[in-house]
Amino acid sequence: MIKIYLIVQIALHIIVFCGKKKLKNEKICAKQICESLKRLKLKRNKKAYIQIHSTLNGNKNNTHTLHMKNKICIFDLSEKLIDYKLAFDLQNVLHQSKIILHKENSLNSSNRLSNSNSLYTLNITNKSKLGKLKNLKKNIEKYDFCFVLQHTPCYTLGSSADSNDIHLDEKNYYIEEIEEVCNNSESNKILQFINKYENVKDEIEKCEIYDEKKNYFDSFLYNINNKIKIPVYRINRGGKATYHGPGQLVLYFIFNLKNYSSNYNEKRVQNLSRNHYNFPKDGSTRKKDSECLSYVEKNTNNATNIECLFDLHKTINNFQKMGMEIMKKLNVKTHTKNDSIGVFYNDKKLISIGLKIRKYVSMHGMSVNFNINKNFLKYLLSCGMNHNDYTSLHELDEMKNKESTRENGIAHHNSLLRELTVHSIQSLKTIFNANIKITSDIRDIFA
Repeated sequence: MIKIYLIVQIALHIIVFCGKKKLKNEKICAKQICESLKRLKLKRNKKAYIQIHSTLNGNKNNTHTLHMKNKICIFDLSEKLIDYKLAFDLQNVLHQSKIILHKENSLNSSNRLSNSNSLYTLNITNKSKLGKLKNLKKNIEKYDFCFVLQHTPCYTLGSSADSNDIHLDEKNYYIEEIEEVCNNSESNKILQFINKYENVKDEIEKCEIYDEKKNYFDSFLYNINNKIKIPVYRINRGGKATYHGPGQLVLYFIFNLKNYSSNYNEKRVQNLSRNHYNFPKDGSTRKKDSECLSYVEKNTNNATNIECLFDLHKTINNFQKMGMEIMKKLNVKTHTKNDSIGVFYNDKKLISIGLKIRKYVSMHGMSVNFNINKNFLKYLLSCGMNHNDYTSLHELDEMKNKESTRENGIAHHNSLLRELTVHSIQSLKTIFNANIKITSDIRDIFA
């Protein structure tokens, strides 16, 4: 009996001793976790941001640059007056295709890709169509896109525009809703686009070539006076009413905005504890989802962490910088305003900017007035501004002085258009640090 009592007593001492040790270890572990949490000061992700963490060797003086592959295919149609609906369809199908492929690549990497709803697995038997689809997918993954063009005269309404922004008699116009070519769950609509636009180059070639001597406003007035209704397009961009037409160079950007390091802000933060990440064997990890893209590089030495945040405001500012860079190349001094998006000459708007961004992919873009007939602006409240609040390059003294020094017989505004186009492409390359490919053949999308 005494032996049994002694055995039980020894067992109880062992249990109590082990319990104390375990509790002590738990307290130490909890203390370490609390200290790690205090050291970790990261901003909560917001809708307009992507957060990236990069671990670097060295001291606080180290600098870090994101290295991203940026390739832009530019369709130079600057001398053509492209129908607005045609241009919308072209940029919209590329915009939607980029979103669909991004989603499919994410699902494919996790083996959750649905065969019934994929650009990879559409049931196509025609070899020619299958080839076009594969080439479209290849080019969408390889390039971002920019269209450089002009439009036939038209008005558009953004998401915050009101029909009262159009100052025409109701009998002289009708509002047409431009539907999206496809949505994120209907990949077959992409195939419909391919079928419809197999001969898209022919449609573009039929478009009128810009003539600086032609008075396009007279044709507009003729339609108004003869009660011929003109279309006003309600579209999927933000902003208010806008005019597009001859004498205005338009640039449409179908960009995956996450691919450009100039769209990021960098901030130095304290070291991240290993407890917060499960590093794979190769020492680096990459996480992707619809809202966040993160990179972590393992470093066992003392390191400085760089927090890189995608900044939507900085992205918009980059497009404004691009506009100012274009004007700088023309020796025109411009500026921006804190309360308005765009580029201004003195107090008058010279460049307008309006984008639609979905899943970090942009469409629409900027318009540069170089020889615009401001009579068109009298018929709408453009971006909430009076027509007298706008200007055009041909009105500026800098351009008038340049015109007087020209000695050749080339029409001034046609040569200005060429110069403006070249400067636009150069500025795009500079601001977004991109490699560019220039073509005028729209069929290269499917080549």
